[in-house]
Amino acid sequence: MVGLTPDLRTKRPRRRDSESNHSYPLPTFRPFQLCTLSETIPSGEDWLFEMKFDGYRAQIAISGSEVKVYTRNGHDWTEQFKLILDPLRKLTKGSALLDGEIVAIDKQGRTNFSMLKTGIAAGIPLKFYAFDIFEKDGQDLTAKPLLERKAILEEMIGERDTGDSLQYSHHVLDGGAYVFDAMCKGGHEGMIAKRVDGRYVGDRTKGWLKIKCNKRQEFVIGGWRPSDNGRGMASLILGTYEQGQFVYRGRVGTGFTETMREKIMAQLEKRRLAKPAFASVPRDIARKAFWVRPELVAEVAYAEITPDGSLRHASFQGLREDKNADQVVLETPAEDADTGLDPKVGVEIAQGLGVKLSNPDKVMYPGTEITKAHLVAYYAAVADRMLPHLKDRPLSLVGDTDNDLRKTFFQKHALPGMPKTLHAGELTKMKGTESRILWIEDLAGLVGGVQMNTLEFHVWGSDRHEPELPERMVFDIDPDKGLGFDDVKQAATDIRDILGALGLKSWPLLSGGKGIHVVVPLVPQADWNEVKDFCQNLAELLAKTDPHRFVANMSKARRKGRMFIDYLRNGQGSTAVCPWSTRARAGGTVAVPVSWEELDGLDRANTFDIFAAAERAQGHDAWDGYSRTDQVLTKRIQDVVRSQ
Repeated sequence: MVGLTPDLRTKRPRRRDSESNHSYPLPTFRPFQLCTLSETIPSGEDWLFEMKFDGYRAQIAISGSEVKVYTRNGHDWTEQFKLILDPLRKLTKGSALLDGEIVAIDKQGRTNFSMLKTGIAAGIPLKFYAFDIFEKDGQDLTAKPLLERKAILEEMIGERDTGDSLQYSHHVLDGGAYVFDAMCKGGHEGMIAKRVDGRYVGDRTKGWLKIKCNKRQEFVIGGWRPSDNGRGMASLILGTYEQGQFVYRGRVGTGFTETMREKIMAQLEKRRLAKPAFASVPRDIARKAFWVRPELVAEVAYAEITPDGSLRHASFQGLREDKNADQVVLETPAEDADTGLDPKVGVEIAQGLGVKLSNPDKVMYPGTEITKAHLVAYYAAVADRMLPHLKDRPLSLVGDTDNDLRKTFFQKHALPGMPKTLHAGELTKMKGTESRILWIEDLAGLVGGVQMNTLEFHVWGSDRHEPELPERMVFDIDPDKGLGFDDVKQAATDIRDILGALGLKSWPLLSGGKGIHVVVPLVPQADWNEVKDFCQNLAELLAKTDPHRFVANMSKARRKGRMFIDYLRNGQGSTAVCPWSTRARAGGTVAVPVSWEELDGLDRANTFDIFAAAERAQGHDAWDGYSRTDQVLTKRIQDVVRSQ
């Protein structure tokens, strides 16, 4: 077990593929046993403890030299994990079905999920740690106690050299507190506790528990709740800034000494407010609360963030005077293995693509640990999803002048020193004028943009080879600041339904800011003038039929309390943010494609930061079918909207 028990060694003779034992067929995939999250560590001889690996859960099916690798969802990923296959092909002349984790290990000896996710294609060495076995030589072992199964597994794997990609996951009997302490001190995510007498159950059970190490970060104090006697402070009310709004994050009421409470109260009294600065606060919290200007920053340890964004098991660590309150956002630490992004891998990717990444440790988003190298790792993770929307399209790059996200600028032309992976040239627009353009062809181009401190990629709706015929339309819903996300979602749904009635299918894109883009793919037949006229007519139709909700004029004054349907992104030379692009906004948010079904359950347009977006890109494609949509903006459709 990495970092806890020594790796074991063995040498086994190589066996030819022809030696596969066909008397034992290749085992089929079975449901995994899953862990239940626990806040307490079980004790006693009924429990054993293992490292909580940060990798891909995998099932290995073996029949002689034939091997298949199954993911948690039962997908065949044998090709993706071919680096671990060699010792598995030589493991047995019979058959076996193993349960374990595929991991990458960093220089500190920790299993590193980010290295694994962004480094598979780069050939980074991987290991498979086996911790259970379903069957061997056709015999079902799931009814046997865990300790018996592990004994069979350990004997089968034998001693291994530390460099071998196949390893046995060792355990410790009892002593859970010692193991957990060692895991947390070693920078690992936590540990797994398992009943020693448990049979293998293909479901989530309390026979397997996961216990995570605590996290910590800064939060801004927005108020306090008084003690029961009405004097002093019982708990602090905390928040973070997200897209300019002060968001409630829960309370902390432990970790204080009496002296601390008195000193904090003295500072709170100087900052009293009549009303909360939070965008919203749960009613039961607000009922007995006192409010303050959100200026004081507290460091807080906590177990986790709940689905509604609040802290669990928070403990006060102290006040921070070196942090600006308005730059405190909900963080995803760079070394948290759940992020799936590793800055070291980002640097390696840039080097492999021939892009010299200067100052890779530069923090790109104030209040976070997101560096330039993180952005490279992010774009490597999402490139397959992003490039179809970006490749060979004229684009604009959005950068930040002073690294505080307050003064951004657009760049549409080549600059001295620009990486060669960003391409520059000219094209003739519909008006006959020449236009200088930039474009990207591959991941190396994205990395070149990151090297230039690009935070956003905006693209034309047409390919540079056919610049007069757009391949998409975009309706950008821009709400007045007083409106909620439910209003934006309803507007997007209304636009979808109108387009659907006209025979046009659309997809929603979370902007990463406040709004939603409704995107309509097109067969490139109608020209820019036709597309822009149609989009303007539809926006004006919405404003005319429902003037209390919509406006088609971009004036801020006329937008008050309403949503501007921005059709102007549909002119030749105009751009819209590219799907999967990062945004120049606090926290490193991303413009992420979602499905209409998903949209109904989301509560904000900046749901995904780069870490969540990178993980999402590895799963189901919410825009599956987008690129295969065969639809034309016909004269009939244009006339229907024009006549309303």
